[in-house]
Amino acid sequence: MKLSPDRLGEDPPVPTLTALLAERAAQSPDGEFLRFGDRAWSFAEIDTWTSRLAHRLIETDGVGIGDRVGIMLPNVVHWPVVWLAVLKAGAVAVPINAVYRQADLAFVLKDSGARVVFTDGDRTPLVRKVADDGLAGVRAVDVAEDGSAGYTGTAPGIPVTGETLANLQYTSGTTGFPKACMLTHDYWVRLGWLCAAAAGLGPDDVLLTAQPFSYMDPQWNAAVALTVGAPLVVLPRFSASGFFADVRRHGVTFCYVLGAMPTLLYKQPPDPADRDNDLRLVFCSGIPVDLHARLEERWGAPWRELYGMTESGIDLVSLSADAVGSGSLGLPVPTKQVRVVDQDGAEARRGELTIKGKPMMTGYWNRPEDTARVLRDGWLHTGDVVVRGLDGGIRIVGRMKDMVRRGGENIASAEVEATLERDAAVVAAAVVAEPDDVLGEEVKAFVQVADGVAPDRATAESIIERAGAQLARFKVPRYVEFVEDFPRTPSERVAKTELKARAAAGPGPRYDLGTRRATSVPGSVRVELVRDVAVLTLSRPGKLNALDVATRLRLAELVREFGDGRKARGIVLTGEGRAFSAGEDLRAVPTSLADVRTAFETFHDITRAILGTEVPVVAAVNGLAVGGASEITLCCDTRIGTPATEYYQPENGRGITISNASSVLLPRLIRGHAMRTVLGSPRIPAAEALRIGLLDEIVEPENLISHAVDTVVRWTPEGNTTALHLALLRPQADEIEAAFAREDEAARKTWESGAFSAGIQRFWSTKATDARQETSA
Repeated sequence: MKLSPDRLGEDPPVPTLTALLAERAAQSPDGEFLRFGDRAWSFAEIDTWTSRLAHRLIETDGVGIGDRVGIMLPNVVHWPVVWLAVLKAGAVAVPINAVYRQADLAFVLKDSGARVVFTDGDRTPLVRKVADDGLAGVRAVDVAEDGSAGYTGTAPGIPVTGETLANLQYTSGTTGFPKACMLTHDYWVRLGWLCAAAAGLGPDDVLLTAQPFSYMDPQWNAAVALTVGAPLVVLPRFSASGFFADVRRHGVTFCYVLGAMPTLLYKQPPDPADRDNDLRLVFCSGIPVDLHARLEERWGAPWRELYGMTESGIDLVSLSADAVGSGSLGLPVPTKQVRVVDQDGAEARRGELTIKGKPMMTGYWNRPEDTARVLRDGWLHTGDVVVRGLDGGIRIVGRMKDMVRRGGENIASAEVEATLERDAAVVAAAVVAEPDDVLGEEVKAFVQVADGVAPDRATAESIIERAGAQLARFKVPRYVEFVEDFPRTPSERVAKTELKARAAAGPGPRYDLGTRRATSVPGSVRVELVRDVAVLTLSRPGKLNALDVATRLRLAELVREFGDGRKARGIVLTGEGRAFSAGEDLRAVPTSLADVRTAFETFHDITRAILGTEVPVVAAVNGLAVGGASEITLCCDTRIGTPATEYYQPENGRGITISNASSVLLPRLIRGHAMRTVLGSPRIPAAEALRIGLLDEIVEPENLISHAVDTVVRWTPEGNTTALHLALLRPQADEIEAAFAREDEAARKTWESGAFSAGIQRFWSTKATDARQETSA
């Protein structure tokens, strides 16, 4: 079925998600429905699988109509399968963020009353621990063996209507802990219909989502796919560097992005293939006004604004090109009414946005007072302060809610405050939003500490580290400011407006635990401190951070300076730009045997420096790592890469010997792969490097440094014996020195045989030929 904007006001012909799936399976049994990675499932396959799983829920787990079933999974096909199976069983799905930790998970399970949680092997121990700590009767089911195979593929005969409750969708409200919006089948079916009609989607389209499936966006994307019979591509996670490569690879015609995603995408280096895509339309929420037109120009498709909330689905849409760059969220969809009201409830040009119509939640689970406060006479009070334009279009100017919106995540201040205040070192805490250029807002905590606790950086880090063990990462405060007391209202609430004004006039001790403090140093290695971790960045991006002798000497010096544990708790090595390092600077190659010895000795010196530190050394391999540079990473205690990481050791092909003691280190890390890596000189991409052991982890580029710093902090707890363990686990000095001696002798032979010079000459000849061919083309 292909829809168009002129059908926005129609009622969907099918009232439930389960009926939609059955209809698609009957009409297009072989049509592709879900695509995860390189695997796809048809409508008929998902219909059968979900029916079998629904029977298992009923017959094995004893799930009855209205029972709640938790889903705590990353983006794998089992997520939508469990969701639809729960709905077929007449039960209610409780999406749970897969990164939740103990405090978050315990709250959701207790509040929802979920009896069964579908999860995976990584999270099953956490679910069981939470259950053992006071939630007896909660069962964890590992989806790796969901137990559905033995059941019939015919849907159970459970009566389900449009008004049947489908989800308890947790969302951070204006105050307090997350609240569960009660969402019916009608909510999801209408939301799918409205989005499909607004975008003019049909069965020939290909949809894509990159948000976690526990959020509402992938779920309404699934409803859209069921509505029009189109496939939905689900990415494991959002990656700014890889997003449009996936758009091209899958032939995507429609996608939705929100929060910081447009900004992060635009910050990626331009690519000649940017406009080589099949996109017809991008829906998004919160496009930076000055970026809107540039986004459309760069990727060659219209970007159109949507406004909605979990409570109300979709409310406003801007389909006109005239709105590009205006900041307008557009006009109400035909099934919604909007009013802008002042504090007295009278209509105004500027005030709070209120909404009425369908879809709409039926209320907050277990919270009648919150429901009554937000839903008044059928009008949803959004808490957003807006201005209505002369054309009726709506523009947001602020929020009334006591919450932080960090990169598209809604974070209730009270939830973070409660976690902080459980700390014995904390008397009271107040959490506010701090403006941020990329994420929109960051989390800031004002903290009053107990008597005898020093308001210093070490205290701030220890408090946040303990809070981070209980909260999802996106909720953890980046900023901490210590205060002696809090200004309060007559009802003893913290007066946050007054608090922020007081801090602006005379701030207390304030610490940024999330960004780097730059220290100016000479040479081509930049030094920065992140949470007392020294980040050493090779800083010659125009030369792919190639390593000349001076750079190597400086790097070894800095490793020793920060490696004794007095100035830093650890070291992170990385590169600026798209390369970790291109290795030996071939514009400054040795011209004598003495130069060869100097070159090798300076590489050896880096190895000695790294292996001699008393703190962990982490290689954050941001891109290409060539030759001696890739070998530098082998000395580090762990190697963390990104999808763009690539290892290349071309020495054998150039007649050069390996250096940096990799004759010891490489086999130690990758065993039998060492021969192929050195003698075959292949380029090894990130996934292969992870498989064979060159990399220990792969993270997204925007998380690389923070994750490397987190690793150091985690490995160096207070009162640690890290230095002793490093001495025991690292290669012994005599073993490394023996390798140096062998490599020095091999280097002498390659120089005296002429292989070294010939290899370098071949490199430059190839470069010159490539340059001539590029010029003639």
